[in-house]
Amino acid sequence: MSDQTIRKLKTHSFIYTVWLCLVILELFPFNPHVWTCLSLQSTLRISPPLPYLASNMQKDLLRLGSRLDPQDSSSPLTPPPSASPASSTVSRRWRTGSPWPGTDVLDQPDDAFSIEREARLHRQAAAVNEATFTWSGQLPPRSNKDPLYSCKVFLGGVPWDITEAGLINTFSGYGPLTVEWPGKDGKHPRCPPKGYVYLVFENEKSVRALLHACTLDPFHPDDNREYYFKMSSRRMRCKDVQVIPWVISDSNYVRCPAQRLDPSKTVFVGALHGMLNAEALASIMNDLFGGVMYAGIDTDKHKYPIGSGRVTFNNQRSYLKAVCAAFVEIKTPKFTKKVQIDPYLEDSMCQVCLRQPGPFFCRDQACFKYYCRSCWHWRHSMDILSNHRPLMRNQKNRDSS
Repeated sequence: MSDQTIRKLKTHSFIYTVWLCLVILELFPFNPHVWTCLSLQSTLRISPPLPYLASNMQKDLLRLGSRLDPQDSSSPLTPPPSASPASSTVSRRWRTGSPWPGTDVLDQPDDAFSIEREARLHRQAAAVNEATFTWSGQLPPRSNKDPLYSCKVFLGGVPWDITEAGLINTFSGYGPLTVEWPGKDGKHPRCPPKGYVYLVFENEKSVRALLHACTLDPFHPDDNREYYFKMSSRRMRCKDVQVIPWVISDSNYVRCPAQRLDPSKTVFVGALHGMLNAEALASIMNDLFGGVMYAGIDTDKHKYPIGSGRVTFNNQRSYLKAVCAAFVEIKTPKFTKKVQIDPYLEDSMCQVCLRQPGPFFCRDQACFKYYCRSCWHWRHSMDILSNHRPLMRNQKNRDSS
C-alpha cells in the first residue's frame, strides 16, 4: 500500500471520528458518559486545518475509526434504507456514495457550494420571499427644530436626458458639489440608469439654501415635508424633481436611555425605505414584537442612509420573534416596502472549534452559531441541515456609522 493511500486513509478516519463525535454530542448533549468519552477532544486539540495534525494522533484515530465501521448494520447511527445514497440528496454535499463525510467535503471546488455566494444571495432575499408580518399605519410625526442636515441629498425623477454637467450647472449656485450616480456604467455614460442621483455639497449651508429654493407639497403636513425643485434639460422643461434631505438626528432613536444595549439582542434590518427614520423604525418594530430599546439607521461617510438599520430589544423573546419573522411588509399611505430582518452579526470566534475566526453565522434555530469555514461544512454536510443558509457581515455596513 502506497504512502499516499495510507495518508488518505488516516485523514478520512480522522474526519469520520470528528463527525461522529459531533453527531453523538447533538443526540446526547447532557449525558455525562458521552462527555467523558468526548474529553478526548481536549487531548487531540481537534481544529482545522487537518494537514497540520501530528502523525501519532492520526495513528490513534485510525485505530479508533477501524473499530467504528460506518457500514456496520448494528450501529445505531447507520442510516435507514430509505436514506441510502441512491434515494437521498446527500450527493449534493458529498461526491462519494457513502452517507458519511469524507475528505472530499473539504476538497470540493468553489462552484459546488460557496458560502460567500450563498451569503450574498441571502442579502437580496426580501425580493423573492413572502412577508410573515405586515404593519400598516401612519408614520410618527417628525419634530425637528433647527435641524442639521447631511451634505448629501437625493434627487428623484430627474429628466432622463440630464447630464452631470447639466446637474452641476443647475445646482452649483447653491455651493460646490459633486454628483453620485448609482448604477452608472459604461452602457449609460451620460444618463442616470435609474432616474435618480445624489448631490454631495461641500457644506450643510448649501443644502439649506437648496431647500429654501424648493416648493413644498401643500398636501403634506409640516412634520413630513416633501420638497420639489423645478429643473430643465435639453428635451424637458420645468420638470418637478423631488429633493429628499436627511436630518442627521433622525439616524438614532433611544426609547430607554437608562438601559444598556445588548448586541446579542440586536437585529439587522435591510431594504429600508428612504423615508423611514430611526423613530419610525423603532415604533414599527415595537408594535410588531415589543420590547424595543433602540433603533439606528446605517449611514455612509456623508451621514446619509444606506438602506439598512439596527434594532435592539430588551428581552430574548422579542428578539427571537423578530428573527423568526425574517420578512415584514410595511404599508403607509405614501409607500409599501418589504424589509428583511436578520441577527446582528459581530466579529466572533467559531463557536464549534473555538480556535478559528467565525465569519459565517447560521440563523436557523437548530444551529444559531458562528462557524469557521471547515466547521460550517462539517456541521451542514448532513442532509437534514444542508438547506441552512449562511449569513456574513456586509463590508459596506461594517464601514458605515
